Amino acid sequence: MRIRILMVGNNAEYLAPDAEMLRDRGFAVYTCSDNIVSEMIEEIKPSVVFVNPDAPGLSSTKVYHELLDNIHYASLPVIYTLSEDDVYLVNRKRTASRDKRNMICDNVIDSIKTALLADTAFTKRKRVKLHGNYPTSLYATRA
Repeated sequence: MRIRILMVGNNAEYLAPDAEMLRDRGFAVYTCSDNIVSEMIEEIKPSVVFVNPDAPGLSSTKVYHELLDNIHYASLPVIYTLSEDDVYLVNRKRTASRDKRNMICDNVIDSIKTALLADTAFTKRKRVKLHGNYPTSLYATRA
């Protein structure tokens, strides 16, 4: 099953190069304008919503905040382009732990991977045996 990405923006020509690049990498990409986002989400059930406005402003931030505030979209990761394809704000699904929910990435593919990672990928830690207050390896404590 392919990963479905819904790209939201206020200019269809601006979304076309990113959409084509993601399609070449095997993603199913759908584009829509700012005013029909909820209908498109209900219709295609995307894995990730990618808000990529031509000129960031009130309409794109309104769409972004409506997606984050709506309880129906709590399990839907949202990616927002901060500055002309240089920085991406990744909001993983709201069921992830709070301190690992919001991140910043520097390219599209990494932001999609980060948005879709399971919560356990961020919480796996290596067990380290403490000797006093200092972490030491298990071999060092036996010697």
